[in-house]
Formats: sequence, structure tokens, C-alpha cells
Amino acid sequence: MLSGIKNVRARLTLWYVLIFTFILILYAGFTIALLYLNLRHNLDQELAENYELLENIIQIGANDSLYFKAESNPYLRENWFEIWSPENLVLFKSRPVSSAILPSFQNRLKNGDGFRFKSLSLPNDLHLRIMQGKVNIDGHWFFVRLIKNEASLWRELFSFLWILIIALPLSIIIAGWGGYFLSKKLLAPVDRMAVTARKIGEENLHERLPVANARDELGNLSLTFNALLDRLEKSFLRLKQFTSDAAHELRTPLTAIRSMGEVSLQENKKPEYYRNVIGSILEENRRLTRLIDSLLFLSRADSDQMKLRKELFDFIPFVEQTIEFIQPLAEEKKQVIELQSNGDISLFADRDLVREALLNILDNAIKYAPAESKITVTLKHNAFEAAISISDSGNGIPKAHLDKIFRRFYRVDKARSRELGGSGLGLAISLWVIQMHNGTIAVKSKQNEGSRFTISLPIKNDNARED
Repeated sequence: MLSGIKNVRARLTLWYVLIFTFILILYAGFTIALLYLNLRHNLDQELAENYELLENIIQIGANDSLYFKAESNPYLRENWFEIWSPENLVLFKSRPVSSAILPSFQNRLKNGDGFRFKSLSLPNDLHLRIMQGKVNIDGHWFFVRLIKNEASLWRELFSFLWILIIALPLSIIIAGWGGYFLSKKLLAPVDRMAVTARKIGEENLHERLPVANARDELGNLSLTFNALLDRLEKSFLRLKQFTSDAAHELRTPLTAIRSMGEVSLQENKKPEYYRNVIGSILEENRRLTRLIDSLLFLSRADSDQMKLRKELFDFIPFVEQTIEFIQPLAEEKKQVIELQSNGDISLFADRDLVREALLNILDNAIKYAPAESKITVTLKHNAFEAAISISDSGNGIPKAHLDKIFRRFYRVDKARSRELGGSGLGLAISLWVIQMHNGTIAVKSKQNEGSRFTISLPIKNDNARED
């Protein structure tokens, strides 16, 4: 039934009313039971008091006959009691209700002393409360039974029940109205959040949901949504900037290729001229290919399509092979790459991705270091991590740019970077690779003194092969 109600406020109100009704019914039942027990206890008390009065006026005559001190005692006319002999003979009866016929004493009552209480319903719709038992009066045994009509008990009980029947629906109506009012008040922040959320779009991603009380559940929900909007805004701005930068980077080589092709077609030139043009076009094509490869790499990384294929390998031979691979670029500028280490260590990582990160940093060092300079690669390790530092003696990076160089397409000197064939993606790729290995990358640089990039990677033991 509740699942068919689509309005949350109505469902909350209905749940509140149902639970409140259930509690009221339990309370009413418990109260009626207590009232009944209390009224019955009062009847039992009256019966016990009546017996004390009866015991004071009974006299034992000759031959165990019974008589009363005052035959005109109003007690004899107003109270209902019976006295029986041990042989089940009726010795005396006072019957205000002459039509009532009571059963004889049960045999089990003859075997014990004291009184017992019980309720009895007669065929003529008469409900009685009875106190009966075996007693000793002046050394003689008798069976005494005192009776009270339960009409007053049931009259009070039904009067209370009618009050509950009248009050219960009224209480439920008031509870329903109060539940609806409370649910409306409690869900008002949700309505405000919904109104604000509908207004948030591409043009106003900076807006946030209102937070009425940050310490309650709805306030926590608003804060969670606002945190989500923060991440979406940053992702949207990053995507927007990435798209703009990628379009700009792609347009430059394409424009250069088209311009060279159009100029070369305008008139006949010597074969050497066309050979140079084709060489320039191929160079721009290589640059364009590297850019597209980097964009595809970052795209797969952002979409979690890149999976680490970790393996255990010796770190120093790995770094030596990486340096050997990029050595021809350094030789063109007559640069020397020197490797320093404090002992070999085994590293558990994705070999190809770590090589990509190192190559990007080494490539930057070669590009921006002066000719005939030295690039130093230092390896250090302890029981927890391995660190590799790459230092050059170039112009350095201004302090204002140090915290931005790992951004995509960011260049300190855009014109010079483009001349050197850089796209501004290498450091971004290196940062992603190192972070995927739970490592860190840091840079220290001073202008006209060079830069030092330090990569720290955690060391795994042999058990890491099972990760």
C-alpha cells in the first residue's frame, strides 16, 4: 500500500499515523487490562471485608446450628452469601438475586483451608465475582461463599472503553495533521535544495545547494551534493580547458602542414626544395602523432581504462636502459647523462609506465639544459621506498610556475616549448603514472641554477606479486 504512494511527505505522514495508531491501541489495551484488574481487585477487597463483617455476626447454636446476633442486620439483606456444611447441606443463604442458581461447592475446595476467588458467568447474562473457601468458626468447619455482582465493574470498563473509542479517531486525526505539518517542515530544506538544483546548469556550476544545518542529516546531504558539484565543476572546467588546449595544439601543426603544402604548390621549385618541404611536413606529422598519442594516453587514464601490469624487476638496470634509450637526444646537444646510485634494489611496478614517466622528465631535462652540460640521475633507496632524482643546469623554473607545471598543456615559456616540440603533456603523464603507483613526484628549481625532479616509489616485497 505504501509503495503505491509516490509522495515522500504523504508516506512519512502515513507511517507516522500507522505507528501512532499502533501505539495508541497497545496503550488502550494495556490501560483496559490494568483497569479491569484494578476493579476486580476492588471487588475482591469488598468481598474480604464482607466476610469479616459476616464472621462477627455468626453464632453457633446447639447441634451445630447457625444463627445471627441480629436477625434484622441490614448485612443479611444487602449482601449475597451462602454457608454450607461439610456434607454439602445449605445452612444459610442470603439471596438479593433470587433467580440466580449457583453450582454446589467443588470437592477440591473441601481439601484445603482459606479462600479462593473466581469469576462466574450465569446463563441469564449475570456476571459474578465469588470468594469461597473452607473456614473454622468456633471450632466448627463450614464452607462459605460470598458473591458480588460484576455489573458495576463492567459498567465502568465499558464507559472507559467508549471514551477510548471516541478519543482514538480524534487522536489519529490530530496525529495525521501534526505528522503532515512536521514532515512538511522537515522536508522544506529538501524542497529548497531541489529548486536550487534545477537552476544549476552549465553556465552556473559555481552555485551550491543551501545548507540550513550542517550538523543534521539534511545538512550533510547538502554538503555531500555540494562536494559533488565541486568535483563536477572542476572536471567540467578541466575538460573545457583540455578541449580548448587540445584544439589549439592540434591546429598549429595542421596549419603549418597546410601552409607548407599550399606554398609548395604555387610554383615549380627544385627537387631539393620539395625534399625540405616534405621533411618539414614529416616533422610536423611526428609532432602531431606524439601529441595525439599523449592525448589518447590521458583519455584512457581519465576513463580508468589503463590497468597496471606490475612485475618485479631490478631498478638500476632498468634506469640504465631508459637512459640508453634517450641518450641519442642528449648526444645531439653534446650533453652527458651521469648515473649515481647507492646499491641496486628490486621494484614492483608497471615497467612500461614507469619508463614513460622517466623518459618525459629526462626529455625535459635534455630540452631545457644548455648544450655540453651534465644531467645527473641519482638513485637512492631505503627499506620503504626508492627515489630517483634528475638534475639539470638549465635556466630553472620561476617560483610562480612551480605548482602549475604538472597541469596539462601548461608551459612556462610557450613559444620556446613549441619550438622544442613540447606539448605540455609530458609532466602531466608522469604525475599520473607516479600517483597510480602510490608514489610522489616533487620539483625544486632556482632560476639560472637548474631544476631537480625527484620521484619516490614504494618498495614491495616478494609477497606483492600476489597483489
